[in-house]
Amino acid sequence: MTGHAVAGASLALIKYWGKRSAADNTPATGSLAVTLAGLESRTQAAFADRDAVTVNGAEQPPERFAAFLDHLRAELGLRESLSIVSENTFPTAAGLASSSSGFAALTGAVAALAGLDLPPNRLSALARLGSGSATRSLFGGFTVFDAGALAAEQEQAEHFWPEFRVVIAVVDEAQKPRSSRSAMESSRLTSPYYQRWVETAPAVLADARGALASRDWTRLGPLVRQSYLRMFATMFTSEPPLLYWQPATVAVLQALEHLRAEGLTAYETMDAGPQVKIFCPVGHADALETELSRRVPGIHLLTAAPGPGLQAWTTP
Repeated sequence: MTGHAVAGASLALIKYWGKRSAADNTPATGSLAVTLAGLESRTQAAFADRDAVTVNGAEQPPERFAAFLDHLRAELGLRESLSIVSENTFPTAAGLASSSSGFAALTGAVAALAGLDLPPNRLSALARLGSGSATRSLFGGFTVFDAGALAAEQEQAEHFWPEFRVVIAVVDEAQKPRSSRSAMESSRLTSPYYQRWVETAPAVLADARGALASRDWTRLGPLVRQSYLRMFATMFTSEPPLLYWQPATVAVLQALEHLRAEGLTAYETMDAGPQVKIFCPVGHADALETELSRRVPGIHLLTAAPGPGLQAWTTP
């Protein structure tokens, strides 16, 4: 038998940055996210003579996945070694949340291989030890992963906001120089602003959940921007500073300031990487793409709508 799973990338609108418990991989701050259609990890799992994980055709260092595979075996009642083959439909480890979809799909594929039809909340808790953001990719639409929680939950369904689109400005597809998990810990230990970030995050999340419930662009947008900029404040003030931004990143941010002043509804967020993710009404997406391409030559643009949760199945 082969277990198969497909999971979409989870883009955090309100950020989690830092761990409440490193051992349990639980977040210090809650997050509000959207699962994206079309930006997917597609994973197969089969029994094998030894553990092996291949991503986009390249075999991964075994130590990167050893603890997580042992965790899955223990929780799912398996003994056998596992062969995992995964492909991403978007750049990997480049600040586009590939770990969220990757570990969600890995969890779903192994559970399917084990013959288990587990509910999303159970799979979400299993995926957590691989990647905190993977807890959210098990669900479609909009999700919340609360501070200290063991699993995420769906906040709004996939088709709750049909006009919602995300335009992603990819400025560099190369793998980022430092992983999010390592960067989070550096911020926690060395940034003088980290504790204030943790203290103020709950109010931002609560306000954003209300703005999402009313589908209010002008309330949600400034909160999304506030969240990522406060998160980056802890990165910039870490020792040594965490500098993921590139010149094209800043050019996109400046272009968005001008486009908003010209009447375009578009609000950005960023993760640990140089890419800029902009959410906007579907009616503004084409104009946004046209203007960004004109004002910031050389960037690659992707557009996505809210997508479904994990899909998993088996084949002989």
